[in-house]
Amino acid sequence: MAALRDHIYRLLRWSERYTKTDMVYLAAGGWWLNLASVTISIFSLVLYIAFAHLLPKDVYGNYQYLLSIFAIAGTFTLSGMNSAVSQSVARGYDGILKASIGIQLRWGLIPLVGALVGALYYALQGNYLLAGGFAIIGALTPIINTYNTYVSFLIGKKDFYRVFLYNLLTNIPFYAALILVSFFFKQALLLLAANLCVNAIMLVVLYRRTLNVYKPNDRVEEEALTYGKHLSVMGLFGALVGQADNILVFHYLGAVDLALYAFATAIPDRLANFFKFIPLTAMPKFSEKSDEEIRASLGPKLVKLTLAGLLGAGVYALLALPFFRVFFPQYETSVAYSMLYAFTMLGVAGNVAVSALIAQKHTRKLYIYNTAAPLAQLGLQFAGILFFGLWGLVGAKTLSTLLTSLFAVMLFMRQRAPSQTDN
Repeated sequence: MAALRDHIYRLLRWSERYTKTDMVYLAAGGWWLNLASVTISIFSLVLYIAFAHLLPKDVYGNYQYLLSIFAIAGTFTLSGMNSAVSQSVARGYDGILKASIGIQLRWGLIPLVGALVGALYYALQGNYLLAGGFAIIGALTPIINTYNTYVSFLIGKKDFYRVFLYNLLTNIPFYAALILVSFFFKQALLLLAANLCVNAIMLVVLYRRTLNVYKPNDRVEEEALTYGKHLSVMGLFGALVGQADNILVFHYLGAVDLALYAFATAIPDRLANFFKFIPLTAMPKFSEKSDEEIRASLGPKLVKLTLAGLLGAGVYALLALPFFRVFFPQYETSVAYSMLYAFTMLGVAGNVAVSALIAQKHTRKLYIYNTAAPLAQLGLQFAGILFFGLWGLVGAKTLSTLLTSLFAVMLFMRQRAPSQTDN
């Protein structure tokens, strides 16, 4: 075993002359994060099979709509604080974890009040499904979107093993609860309640476990707290637009078409998760380097990532039809949409560029990106669904992902004038 480990180590070091990357670090972090993606993908596949066979399409569509409302509510809880925590912890400021938790809980009053107002509105309209959904979302959004910050702390510590382990501990009861509710009750509201309640409980437990394991110091980087608020504000519009596709489908085409769209995007999104470890593991490394050092080596890496995304999308497009016929025969009409949507995997290069922008605290460029990119996405998606229905939306979502990815790369690679500052 030791001989094999030494051989792999030498092989990784040898490959660095071509990748120009710390492959030992990337493999170590990427191994655990990719293992997490593999386990989630397996759980998700089982869950989607259960949904496809156990839930009527309208029930699943309503559930997806409520999840989009939950995601929108979460945008008002200082979600950008997580990236700031990872960077600050990587520099030894562990105290930012507890400090950020307190701030995020206070901001959680915004989605709490907003969701309860929405619940009252729908209750008066007689729509008890949405009324109950909004009430559950309001109660649990502040908890879920605050205590998930422990993951960012672990990433800052480069403890990718615990990221995997704690993710696994969360997902076992999570997926079990959803499958049981799908089998016995088949109700969107109960699915939402099971989803959010299990998530909230596990996140609080694992946050406390993280504190016990690491016993963080009291050092707080006040600048990082301010930066986290900046990231939250600048990411607000983009996060809202990120749920626009589901909202547009639900309101213009209905719950059944939203179910078709959800299955069309589900597997490509899961496959894209296998690339997520790259910007996540790169974040602490980017935080330790200068802007010029990153820019000098980033270009060729982004080209290789784009080619990897293209390969992944092409392979999926070839296998999508037999895959759906075996696992989701009820949703075979989603296959063509899914094949086109798979090319959003090319956006991995943009994610790495955004990670570099965040790590280097290019605040001005991030404001530009987080304003212009969502505007382009929203405009394309709205026009797409309005004029061409579901095909138009899928095409617009794919095109906008590629364009915004290119925009992120251009923003980071563009040299600053000597007198120009981003912060």
